[in-house]
Amino acid sequence: MLAWHLAGALFLFRWIFRDPEVDVRYLAAGALLPDVVDLPLGTLFLVDRYSTGELFMHTLTAPAAVGVVVLVLTRRGARRKAWMALAVGMLFHLFLDGMWREAEVFAWPFFGFDFPPGPDPYWSGVGDRALADPWRWGREVVGLAYLAALWSRSGLRDRLRRRDLVRTGRLAP
Repeated sequence: MLAWHLAGALFLFRWIFRDPEVDVRYLAAGALLPDVVDLPLGTLFLVDRYSTGELFMHTLTAPAAVGVVVLVLTRRGARRKAWMALAVGMLFHLFLDGMWREAEVFAWPFFGFDFPPGPDPYWSGVGDRALADPWRWGREVVGLAYLAALWSRSGLRDRLRRRDLVRTGRLAP
């Protein structure tokens, strides 16, 4: 759900914080980080134990820990603001996944240190699970539509604007 998480985090941040100076590279990284870490960890490396893509990074503990580390290790300024966007992106990912419905994962370790196991085997049934959930594809379409609109509205058709986005992490308002 790449487009859903990227678009959702960008939309929510722009709507809630209204901060045109945020480094969206960090926000986007935070929005994708839980899946980038947990999916391979739970379905490739620890598949015998978990067989799920929702582990440590899908808990409220992970973005809270990142936020605390950022606050302790950085001083006020652009660098702290950028790294805090990473933690905010992680929080938005949890919101967009509806993780509060999975209390054992979301509130880990308060309900115990084990995670509920996922479908075993994970990868052989991923296609069937994806096709059985039309909302998954609807959210991806909504995400792609928002990203396309943001691309157009921010003037990212222009090569220089794209270069500035990559260099500074800022989107045009």
